[in-house]
Formats: sequence, C-alpha cells, structure tokens
Amino acid sequence: MEASVIFRQMCMIFLLIAVGYAACKRGIVNHQAGKAVSAIVVNICNPALMLTSVLESGGGISNGKLLLAAVAGISIYACLLIIGKALPIFLGKDSLERDQYTLMTLFGNIGFIGIPVISAVLGAEVLIYVIICNIIFNILVYTYGRYLVCRHSGQGAAPSRGVINTGTVVGVACVALFLLKPDLPEVLVKSVDYVGSATTFLSMMVIGISLANMPLGKIFREARLYVYILVRHILIPIAIGWALKFLINDPEMVGTLVLLVGMPVANLPLMMCEENGVDGTLLSKGIVLSTLFSLVTIPLVVYGVALS
Repeated sequence: MEASVIFRQMCMIFLLIAVGYAACKRGIVNHQAGKAVSAIVVNICNPALMLTSVLESGGGISNGKLLLAAVAGISIYACLLIIGKALPIFLGKDSLERDQYTLMTLFGNIGFIGIPVISAVLGAEVLIYVIICNIIFNILVYTYGRYLVCRHSGQGAAPSRGVINTGTVVGVACVALFLLKPDLPEVLVKSVDYVGSATTFLSMMVIGISLANMPLGKIFREARLYVYILVRHILIPIAIGWALKFLINDPEMVGTLVLLVGMPVANLPLMMCEENGVDGTLLSKGIVLSTLFSLVTIPLVVYGVALS
C-alpha cells in the first residue's frame, strides 16, 4: 500500500465530492435530496457492498485472522476512547465542546469514505475487517456516543436505542456468511454486487451536497481544529500503525486498520445532535475540515507508517 496510490484514490474521491457540491450549487439537487440519497447509501448500498465483500471473497482470510481483526479493532477503539477523553481537555472550552471532541476522536467515517476507499485500494476481500470494525463502531456510537449527545439535550440519554440497526444486522449477517460460506445463486450475488457498486459515487455525492450547504469561511477560521487534525488524523494513526506492524504480521490487515483510523470525522454523531436538539456546530466544522484535509492526511499517515 503506497502513499502515492492512496493520494490518487483520494483525488478521485474529491472529484466525486466536487460533483455533488456542483450539483447542489447549480440546483440539480438540494439538501432534502441529499438526505434521501444518504438514506439509500446507509440502508441499501453500503450493506450491499459489505455483503459483496463476503459473497465474492476468495476464502483467503481465515477464521483466525477474523478473530485477530476483532481483537485489534476492540483494542483500537479502546485506545481512541482513552485519547478521546484526554485530548478534549486541551481543546474544549466547555463540557459540550469537550464531548464533541471526544465524538470526533472516537468515530471516524468508516462507512461513507472508509468502505469505498479501502475497497478501491486493497480490494473487496479485506472489507470483512471493515465489517468487524463497523459492528464495534455501531455498538459504541449508539450507546456511549448517544449518551454524550443526549446528556446535553435536557431530555436524558437513551443509550440502547438504535443499537439494532441496518449496520449491525448486516454486519452480523456478513460474519455468518463468511463463517458458513453458503453456495448462493449467481443471480443473487450479481444483483447485490450491482447495488453495492453504487456506494462510492452516491456516498461522495452526499458529502459534496453537505459541503455545499455549509459556510466554509467560518470553518477555516477555527484554529483549534487544525491542532486537532494534526494530532488525531496524522500523529495518532501513525503511532497506531507502528504498533500494529509490530504486533500483526499481516500487511493487508494492518493497512485496512490504519486506513480506518485515519478516516475523517463521521457524520452520525452530528445527525444525533440534530435529532436531539443539541448544538453541533463544532462537529460540523470538524467533519468538513477533516474531510477536506483527508486528501493530505491519509497519504501522510500511509507514508509515515511505511517508514517504520
């Protein structure tokens, strides 16, 4: 996995984002259309891509590697949780900002950006590792993540609501398919593949539409976020990558996990803020800046890990 390959892939991703941005600015689509496309990606296309990664896998990933990926994923999220409690002490002005920095640190965009980037760079067969991390992500975001959001809403937290959702159900189904390896009709496999192939373009369209509806001038003046991006999206992924290379003798697994750690801020915590009437301004800025800078930060992370 070379940094130059990642850079070219990220350039392609940003061209697709630009299509969504331009389409929104020209009035071809609007914010409501973006929400509809987002729902299609989350509930149909992304799950189909996850299923495709299992249905078309050549069996090169053993059950032992799957277990190792699960242990590594849990360990990574445990580290990010600790960092997510320490880093906001230096950056957040109040309790709400500190909790939002925690959310940004803990939850990366492993769905909209992570799945298409990793699929393009490392191949669909390694997406089983992404699926494992996605299950952990969903459990955490709908428990601890929802708790952090809801305690600022004045309505109380609802930690367990939403844990059983499309992401976790399809994730568990993918693991079951991977373990059982059933012989399914080719027409079914191909149909799922066609739906999943739309994930990259539609998910980047959604991000472009979101950017078109945000005041970019104010976002670029948030100085603390530059410090956050340096630490969270460059230094921490490189450090975790070095540790993984020392502990795991599997370049594809290490590459997948490093890319996941380096992903920009996820959209879901912001959606939770909007749902519960919580001011998510800082989260919005973090999502935009980290996504824009990922064109540089992700190749830097890959290059930094490769030097070890």
